[in-house]
Amino acid sequence: MLKKTAALACATAIAFAGFASPAEAAQITKREKVAYSNVFGDLHMRLPKTVDRIEYTTTTSDGKKAQVSGYIVEPVVEWKGKGPRPTVVIGRGTVGQGDQCAPSRNWPLDGQPDPIKAKRAVNLEGIYDWVFASKGVRVVVTDYIGMGTPGIHTYMNRDDQAHAMLDAARAAGVGDGPVAFYGHSQGGGASAAAVEAAGEYAPELNVVGAYASAPPADLEAVQRNIDGSDLMGAIGFTINGLLERYPHLQPLLDKHLNEEGKQALKDLSTMCTGEITDKYGHKKTSEWTKSGKTLDELLKDMPEAREAMEDQRIGLKRPVAPVMVISGRHDKNVEYNQAKELARTWCEKGAQVEYRDDIMPPVGEYNHFIQAVTGGAFGIDFILKRFRGEPLGRTCEAPVGQLQGSVEGSAALPNVTGS
Repeated sequence: MLKKTAALACATAIAFAGFASPAEAAQITKREKVAYSNVFGDLHMRLPKTVDRIEYTTTTSDGKKAQVSGYIVEPVVEWKGKGPRPTVVIGRGTVGQGDQCAPSRNWPLDGQPDPIKAKRAVNLEGIYDWVFASKGVRVVVTDYIGMGTPGIHTYMNRDDQAHAMLDAARAAGVGDGPVAFYGHSQGGGASAAAVEAAGEYAPELNVVGAYASAPPADLEAVQRNIDGSDLMGAIGFTINGLLERYPHLQPLLDKHLNEEGKQALKDLSTMCTGEITDKYGHKKTSEWTKSGKTLDELLKDMPEAREAMEDQRIGLKRPVAPVMVISGRHDKNVEYNQAKELARTWCEKGAQVEYRDDIMPPVGEYNHFIQAVTGGAFGIDFILKRFRGEPLGRTCEAPVGQLQGSVEGSAALPNVTGS
């Protein structure tokens, strides 16, 4: 017990290098009221007319202080469950790498670009806010590090995203109230990373659950899967993010990239998701290299780069709370098996995991986007039940049902009893 306590104290001290205390790592440095949009009318959802757009402090993966932006939706309806009002921290899916792509600079905050006309329809994930807020749940949305604040957005950096999620909860002043994490795609990875890191980075938080839809747990598998897809440009987001924390990789990359590849990385650092599909959709990374090899092929001879990517792997720690993981069999963006493997790995560590397959038939590039909505039918209910303290359904002990009303069970996960 003493060893465990000492290890926790050491880890916490390292995580908060440069801060006087853990609380200082989540200080709100800027707050402003902004109008909140409900384009579908009231619909009896009773949403607030304004939200707080904030900037708060967090810690990077290399222990430095950083600013993060985001916003807080304070419900106008009572929480009807037991105990204090719960808080869900939401990580958005891939919206881009430019500052203008930040969720707090876009719809559903009023005065921001219309999600359809601005070709930023991915921000329709703002609907998640509405559902939770209408149930009396406080919602905190993080922009992640470097999106809307100084520096390059460190896309898919495991610790950066986990810390941004955890410090968002702290910044909201949740006290000992229940906290959960929710996200799809990049947000699914952020949610998964946060529920893993909470025990060491934010042990005082009362984390009760997490929902991780299409989480990119294994970056090598994910980048291999999206090379040549509509979201191929996200590989550039990943490279730019890695270079921000691993600058020693720059000379190695310069050795292999041609001028087109170098220009692509520069362009992508300021682009949003809707733009990358137009310019880089369905291209291959082989077009970016001098040798004509794909980045996946080059990685085999680049141990330093593989090590940096391996640093971002999710699944090395046991989650501190129950998790629902959903992975799409026909997802052309976030590779199916690596997300399923995350659930299996957690089960082997004794975690409580409810895994579901999304078995929607292949509809091309739309499978990934559609899962953001269809998965929510299960994910939102899962989180609300954690807030209410309801018993878990079947977790790792037995296979669970699939999405889309299938009667076929998903492939069985290890018979590990959840803790």
